[in-house]
Amino acid sequence: MSKNILEIGPYFLNSDGWYENIPPKKDGDSKRIVFLASFIVITKKFLDPSKGTEKIVISNANGQENIFASDILSSRNLHLLINYGYSINEKRITSLSNALQQTRNLLSPSHLYEGVGILETPFGSIISLNDVYKTKEFNANTPSEPICDTSYDLEPKGTFEDWFNMYLNEVKGHFHLELATTFGISALVTAFLKHKQDVTFAGIIFSFTGQSSTGKSTAAALAVSVAGNPNKGSETLFRSWNATRNALESYLSNNYGVPLVFDELSSATFKDTTGLLYSIAEGQGRQRSNVHGEVKTPKNWGTSVISTSEYSIFTDSAQNDGLRVRTIEINEQFTTDATNSDNIKKAVAQNYGHVLPFVADYLIKREDEAIQWFKDEHHWFKDKLKDETNNTGKRMFKRYAVITTSAKILGRVLATDIDIAKIRDYFIDYHGHTVSERSLADKAIDVIIQFVAQNRGKFSDEGALKNMFENYGLISLKDDHIEVKMIANVFKQMLNNHQFQDVNNVVNALRDKGFILADRGRQTTKRSVKDNSGKKQSLVFYHLKLDVEFASILGLTKDKSLLQNWTPSNDNKAAKELFKSANEGIGLSGVHEDF
Repeated sequence: MSKNILEIGPYFLNSDGWYENIPPKKDGDSKRIVFLASFIVITKKFLDPSKGTEKIVISNANGQENIFASDILSSRNLHLLINYGYSINEKRITSLSNALQQTRNLLSPSHLYEGVGILETPFGSIISLNDVYKTKEFNANTPSEPICDTSYDLEPKGTFEDWFNMYLNEVKGHFHLELATTFGISALVTAFLKHKQDVTFAGIIFSFTGQSSTGKSTAAALAVSVAGNPNKGSETLFRSWNATRNALESYLSNNYGVPLVFDELSSATFKDTTGLLYSIAEGQGRQRSNVHGEVKTPKNWGTSVISTSEYSIFTDSAQNDGLRVRTIEINEQFTTDATNSDNIKKAVAQNYGHVLPFVADYLIKREDEAIQWFKDEHHWFKDKLKDETNNTGKRMFKRYAVITTSAKILGRVLATDIDIAKIRDYFIDYHGHTVSERSLADKAIDVIIQFVAQNRGKFSDEGALKNMFENYGLISLKDDHIEVKMIANVFKQMLNNHQFQDVNNVVNALRDKGFILADRGRQTTKRSVKDNSGKKQSLVFYHLKLDVEFASILGLTKDKSLLQNWTPSNDNKAAKELFKSANEGIGLSGVHEDF
C-alpha cells in the first residue's frame, strides 16, 4: 500500500484513497483495514458572502476541483459525490463523513472574492484570472488562500507554444493585428494603473468597424484569446450585442481587467445606445428596483470592451466629446487575406488563455517598471501634442500612453520586438484626424447649416417675428454674417434628432465661439410679438450668427431675382447637395410654393 498522505485518528489517506483502521474486537483478532472512498481531498473552505453559508472545495487525484456546500460532508449527502466520479463505500459512509469533516476542521478559512482582474481585498490586491496572482502585500497580511468566483471561461486551453507560433506566423509584422493583441492585454494594464491611481479611467471601448472582409471579428477574437475562450458562448469572452441591457451589464459585472468582445453592434435591440456605451466606459450599470420597489445595488465593472460593427459606433450615439474620449475606433483592414484570417481563427479557437497570466505575473513582480513606462509614455504624448488646446484631446493622452505601455509589456512577456514608435505615430495621426479634428461647436454648426438648408422654406426672410409662429424662424443676410432666429423648441428638437446629448453644452460651445447672441444671463432671446389675431405672445428663440460663406448654400442673396438661377460656384459636392435639397420646389418668386 502507498505511503500515507494524511492520518486522522483511525482514518488515513494515501494515493489510492481513504481507509479506516478497525481495531480488533477481542484478544487474538487482527486489525482490519477497510476501504472508505477513492481519493478525496478538501483543499479549501470559505464563507459564501451572498448566502452566509460555508462552502468547501473538493479535489480528486487528478486535481479536478468542485465547489460544494459543506453539508455535502454529511452522511446523508456524501453519496452524491458518486456523480462526480468518486467511489464511495456506502456501508462505511458514517466513517467517511467523520474523516472528511475532521480534515475540514484542520483548514484555515479562505476568503471568497467575486470577479476577475484587479480585485481589492482587505489584505491587499490580487489579480484573479483562472489562477490567483497574489501581491506581496496580500501574502504578508493573510495566511489563507483566496478563492475567486469567476463567471468566464479563463482556463487555458491548448498550448502557449501553438498560440505563439500563430502569432509569429500570422500576426507579427501586421500592424493592426499586433495592435489588436495589444488592446487585449491593455484591459488588465489599464485596471492596474487605475488601482495605482495613475489613471482615473478603468477601461477603453475599442471599436472595430468595416465590412466583414476586413477581419474585424477575427482581430477581436485574437485580442481576447490572450485571456480566455474567444469562441462564442455563454461563459466565453466573445458575445453578441444582441441582448438586453441587463444581460450585457450582467456579463460585464465584476470584471476589472479581462477584455471582452461585443460583436455586431447592428444586432443590438436596445434604444439607448449612448447610455449603455457610457455605462460600459464608466463601469456602472443602471439603477434598478426589486419587486418591492427597493433600489438594488447596481452592477459594477472596470474593463475594456471591443465592439465590432460595419458602421461607426458614433452613428447612433450622442454627438458629444464625452463618448469620443472613452473610445478608440479603428476602421482598417486587419487581416491580409482569407487564409490569414482562417489561420488566426483556427489557432485561437484551440489555444487561448496563456498570455494574460504572464502579464499578471509581470505587473505584480515589476510594477515599478510598468508605472515608469506609463509615465514616460504619457510625457511623450504630452510633449508631442503640446499644441492641443481641446480638453477632450488632452484627456486622450493617458489612453494612448496606456496602449503603448501595454505594447512594451507585451513585447517583454512574449520576448519579441514590437514597434512602439509605429504605434506612437499611429495615435498621433489618429488624434489629428479624430479627437482634435472638430470642436463641439463646429459639429453643431454643420448640423445647423444642413438643417436650415434642407428646411429653407420654413425660414421666413420677411423680417417679421410674428412669422415665426407659422414656421421655424427667420433668416436674413447681413453685411458680415447670416442671421438665423430659430424657435427654441425647433432648435432643441434639431439637436436631439442628431443625437447631441446635452443641448446646454452645445449652446455654450456655440456661444463661446460667437455663433449665438442672447439676452443677459440667458441662452435664448425672448420677445413679445403679436400673432395673426393681434394677441401678444412671448416668443423664445435662439439668435444664431453664421458665416457669410454659407449664404449661397442657404439660398441667400441681396437680389432675390437671382435666386432661381443660382448654383454653387465651387466644386463642393456637399454644398451642391444642400442647395439642391434646399431649393426643391422654388418658383419664380424665389419662395417655396408649399408654404
